Amino acid sequence: MFQALADKILTGIVSFGMMVLTTTEGNNASFAEITSTLYGNRIVVKTELVDAFANDFEEIFRCGKEIEIFFNIKIKAGNQTIHTNVFKHIVVFDPLEQNFTVNLEEKNIEISTNSYEELIEIISQVEYEFADELNYEQLDVTLVSYLEEIYLDTLGKDYDMMMLWKFKKPKVNKRIDLGFDES
Repeated sequence: MFQALADKILTGIVSFGMMVLTTTEGNNASFAEITSTLYGNRIVVKTELVDAFANDFEEIFRCGKEIEIFFNIKIKAGNQTIHTNVFKHIVVFDPLEQNFTVNLEEKNIEISTNSYEELIEIISQVEYEFADELNYEQLDVTLVSYLEEIYLDTLGKDYDMMMLWKFKKPKVNKRIDLGFDES
């Protein structure tokens, strides 16, 4: 009974929110510069999304739907792609508990918070670990982020989340010198 009531309330909030969202200019989402640390045969790259979750995102995250932020990482040695991976940060809001649960796939961890500010901090951080022989002189790392459409029951249609990022995918590149001679 409570779940049905919560669903109806959320549906109304989402409908109202989507009408309001159409007036937003969107965010200028981007990445901070990538930093890297070498640990033997592992390299850890870190960055964060900047200015990505302002404006209407709080309403979106509180709608009760599972919201996914996608990341696509590509690592190249010279002209050869040696690694690619797509991973997500998944956000789910529980209206009864009034908290957010976040799954960070690249770290394989789940975090809960009731603070919207902490949620933004958590989902904006990217820390990706790549393990290989790493006997390359340099690696080129490219990271791209994007959002997919969500289906809104009350509108009976999909809502393109990329509208909130002005239909631009944030992207960052970094050349990392490893100091190994390829010869």
